Amino acid sequence: MDRDAGGRAQGLKPALVADTSRVPVSTIAAMATPPGPGAIGIVRLSGPESARITRDVVGRVPLARLATLLPMYRANGTVLDRGLVLYFPGPASYTGEDMVEFHTHGSPAILAALLQSLYARGASPARPGEFTERAFLNGKLDLLQAEAVADLISSSTEQALKAANLAMAGHFSRAAASIAERLVEVRALLEAGIDFSDESAVEDAHHLESLHAQTTQIQTEISELLRNARHGAQLARGQRVVLCGSPNAGKSTLMNALSGNTRAIVSPQPGTTRDVLTAELDLGGMLITLIDTAGLHDAEEAIEQEGIRRAWEAITEADLVLLVYDAAEEEASSVSLQRILPEAGERLILVRNKIDLVGELPEQKQSGAGPIEIAITARNEQGLDILRENMRRALVREAETDTPLLARERHLRALMEAESLVGFSDREEFGADVVETAERLRLAHRALRELTGDFTSEDLLGEIFGRFCIGK
Repeated sequence: MDRDAGGRAQGLKPALVADTSRVPVSTIAAMATPPGPGAIGIVRLSGPESARITRDVVGRVPLARLATLLPMYRANGTVLDRGLVLYFPGPASYTGEDMVEFHTHGSPAILAALLQSLYARGASPARPGEFTERAFLNGKLDLLQAEAVADLISSSTEQALKAANLAMAGHFSRAAASIAERLVEVRALLEAGIDFSDESAVEDAHHLESLHAQTTQIQTEISELLRNARHGAQLARGQRVVLCGSPNAGKSTLMNALSGNTRAIVSPQPGTTRDVLTAELDLGGMLITLIDTAGLHDAEEAIEQEGIRRAWEAITEADLVLLVYDAAEEEASSVSLQRILPEAGERLILVRNKIDLVGELPEQKQSGAGPIEIAITARNEQGLDILRENMRRALVREAETDTPLLARERHLRALMEAESLVGFSDREEFGADVVETAERLRLAHRALRELTGDFTSEDLLGEIFGRFCIGK
């Protein structure tokens, strides 16, 4: 078990973990509003010299948390603007440091001049994500919550927004911490048995039986958290819907109709699409990435072969596959289905296109346990409402969860590692070598600590916060 300097066993630290050895001592400044003209522009200042720099720029430090209208001065003493100044003394601020916000008119020239005035008085330009990084290092946020800040900013659907807010509120962190705390208890009891192994064999067997049962329950809870995290990862990246089928089946026309723009070139000539094309749309609150692929056929030309290879790769990675075929080409559709069904499985919807040419009406049908088939005409958008509803149902069935957690690859890797390490086939394997079992549980605990940043590296922090926008 992890030990502190006094030899005491350590559990998971509280969610808000400060590592003062890594907290910067400089004072930073940056724009907090997007570049370009606007009605209002905001510049942020954070660090130990914030009060002194503010006094130099506006003449005084306003009362804490009271928006105060004040003139703002250039380094040469001339007024550059009048605006609201808000002072947030640490540690009760976003970063945990003394922090100031300057609200000015949204002229890029004014904002640039204000930043230069702050720099001239000792502030340094902030790196991307440095304000939130300082909030993490000062214990205002754990790493999961800090990452949720970026997810909230980039949320493009209602579901993603809900998941980001839950993560910022600590839902993901508390779930991971609760599991980790119980894992610590199991580790402590197991290692106590190793240190004090003078009990009877019967008592020892009961002891291991109880600990194995607790570990099994912990694995179940990690698996549930991982399931929700996987669904959250789909929310973050958008669910991928691949359009595939024979050449000239109408895939590109369907993509344009679903996305509402002419992203794909449409032509009666087969083989027009030779590469993977993408478009995004909001489908009932879910971010969807539509992927139009090259027609699947036996190609001889090298460029077409590469396009087809990429099509199969997209099919393999898709969350949902739409097999589009010409209603007048029943034989071709049967061949395509035989080739794609083994790859797509339950992720497949058949789209019978161009029904207007054979005198049919839009409909939905399903034969036995086979895939759902939707009859449409993409060219005039007949039947698209039926198709959209079935797409939504299929994707919701795949991604719906009561507790959506916006997750990243590092979260999934940590949870998968923890799930694997606490997974024992039976009580015999759990108790066969208790020292090895204790080591597995220690590594699982460490993986869970990596989620909140209780155990992390400078390189990982640089990678995470380097993706934030400047000013956040």
